Amino acid sequence: HTHTHATSAMVELNASLFIILQFGSRFANSFLVTAARYELLEAGGVARFAWAQVTTNLARMVVSQIAGLLTDNFPLKRMYVATEACNLLVALAMYVFGQRGDVLFALNIGLGLLFSFSQPVTKSMPPAVTSKAEDLALINGWDLTCDKIGRYLAPMAYAMVSSSHGFRFATLLSCCLYAVLAIARSFVKVEEPPSRGKPPEGKARPTVAEKLKGLGKQIVDGVMSLRNDSVLRLLILNTLVTNVFLYPLNSVHFPVLFKQSTEQLSEQDTSAVGVFLQKTMELAGIKKKKMWMNYTALVSLGGVVGPFLSIAMTNAIESYSKEQKQCRLWAGVNFGVLGQLATTVVLATIVLFSGSLGAGMLALLLVLTWVVTIAFNNIVTTYFNSISQERLQRNERGRFIANIMTIFTLGSSWGTLLFGWVLSGDEGSQGVAGSVNLLICGLLIKCVLLAMLRSEGKGSFSVGEAAAPKKE
Repeated sequence: HTHTHATSAMVELNASLFIILQFGSRFANSFLVTAARYELLEAGGVARFAWAQVTTNLARMVVSQIAGLLTDNFPLKRMYVATEACNLLVALAMYVFGQRGDVLFALNIGLGLLFSFSQPVTKSMPPAVTSKAEDLALINGWDLTCDKIGRYLAPMAYAMVSSSHGFRFATLLSCCLYAVLAIARSFVKVEEPPSRGKPPEGKARPTVAEKLKGLGKQIVDGVMSLRNDSVLRLLILNTLVTNVFLYPLNSVHFPVLFKQSTEQLSEQDTSAVGVFLQKTMELAGIKKKKMWMNYTALVSLGGVVGPFLSIAMTNAIESYSKEQKQCRLWAGVNFGVLGQLATTVVLATIVLFSGSLGAGMLALLLVLTWVVTIAFNNIVTTYFNSISQERLQRNERGRFIANIMTIFTLGSSWGTLLFGWVLSGDEGSQGVAGSVNLLICGLLIKCVLLAMLRSEGKGSFSVGEAAAPKKE
């Protein structure tokens, strides 16, 4: 009995270490990517800024597929540690070669490729770091929360460090962080799938080289494998729409919007909200002269609060499901998608009237709205991950994650290209109208997907069951 409790505690400690290292890795990656993106936007303009992200996303599709194949054929622990060691090498290159535009462009792509490579590895690891299947939703939720916190806290941290100590000192800190993370990852205990050690009886296991030749077929097969699971298929489409029409708003439009807004001001924003935000950022140590960077970092900081809000909402959903005797996964998915629809409407309204708002008021409204937006997105992703992990076999998860990451990356590329195209016009009003039209388009598609999801998923879940088992 004592041994059982000790083992359970070790499992919980192991999963906690995994989650903490996920946060550290995401923070370090976003920290360096922010440095490269800000410098590119300042020097190269909107078109080059958007094209750098499109190029990164297109290359990430192939890398994600390769990582998915390797994840299903090589020990997870080795892949897990090796990816962080490669991140350390890229960070060292950024520190050595400095702020050269062409080098930043290439390193920005390299960071994106390594992050894409690591996704199939890390996202397939929760079942390998805990033996309790009932803890998967909790681990996935905290993993996603730490991922979002790291992603949105990094721009604010970079603004603070670079404004006081400069670019090279910021990159040096990243090198130190990656070194610690690479060492710490070696202490995570990973249970390898038993099928990895032996080839199928009666025939030889295909080599990785042979599998790499069929990347295109791998994507098609992965999509076709979901033809009998309408719920997963609709959830994938919903996330794809989010990647196309929502996330590029933060990565492309918000920096451009704040840059245009602050350039129109002949002096600092003297409104009550503007002065309050300026004082707040000064207290936080952000003293950059380029105000658009400050406001962009502030919105990103707002995204840090969203994951914590999503945890509170998730606990409320779990309690509500028990009281009403409903399936928690079904309730969570419906609540999350409805929230996505509401926040999209609010974002479209703010962007539409952004020209009549001061820079400070615009930043405040976007911060508050982005907090709620991230919270609802987290809820959808948390329950989506739990559903997929329940319905997929262990040796399928790496390929499944690689397939959907390829689809999502392609969606992000399309979205970045679309927002970059509508914002690269000469007139700012045209860019705002184009962005609002894109948001409305995404809103309408999500309405259709929600109606289909409620229809198709009605019989897929039952009270007391996490999800309907996958048909073999």
